[in-house]
Amino acid sequence: MGGMHGFGPVVVPGCEHVCEEPWEARTFAMSTIVGIEGIGHGGGRPIREEMSPEHYLRASYYERWLWSTEQRLLRKGTIAPGEVDDWVDRLLAGEPVPRRIDPAQAARDRAATSEVSPLGEARETRFALGDRVRVRRWRHAGHTRCPRYIRGVEGEVTAVRGTARLPDIGPYQGPVEPVYSVSFRSGDVFGPSDEPGWTLWLDLTETYLEAA
Repeated sequence: MGGMHGFGPVVVPGCEHVCEEPWEARTFAMSTIVGIEGIGHGGGRPIREEMSPEHYLRASYYERWLWSTEQRLLRKGTIAPGEVDDWVDRLLAGEPVPRRIDPAQAARDRAATSEVSPLGEARETRFALGDRVRVRRWRHAGHTRCPRYIRGVEGEVTAVRGTARLPDIGPYQGPVEPVYSVSFRSGDVFGPSDEPGWTLWLDLTETYLEAA
């Protein structure tokens, strides 16, 4: 939930399972194929963030994925409005499930899931190893990869990962910026606790940071 408070523990029973039902795995596969084949518009995560709060909170994890996948297909024009509901009615009426065997596409999609996209080389950076930085505190109007819970917290740059596009625009179509690994003390992030302190590391784009 982007670090928002009041939604219970992050770790819940069964959270180690990738999925609970077969349709969830199929939903994940469909979303992946939509991106690989270029038949959808936009990214799944920012589109899911457009769901109304009531709908978002009522839906399960993969129900949100299913909704965003349909929206991506609609916005690209791959499917027409009402087409999914029409197919549901036809299947419920007993029409056979259509099947398509395409070995070439299957091989192409399998290969794409194994591709590696390394970060670019960071030749010029605003911050260096050991610098104290603060995560900017601001209310972002759209999609962002900067967690809410870390905004305003000070940390230390422990590595320069490379460069990548700022994910907030497009998404992943913004300017190319350095990406830093920043360490934070648990007490600074989550407040005092009876448990021993620990260290949190986050990879953050330069736009999210300012000098402490």
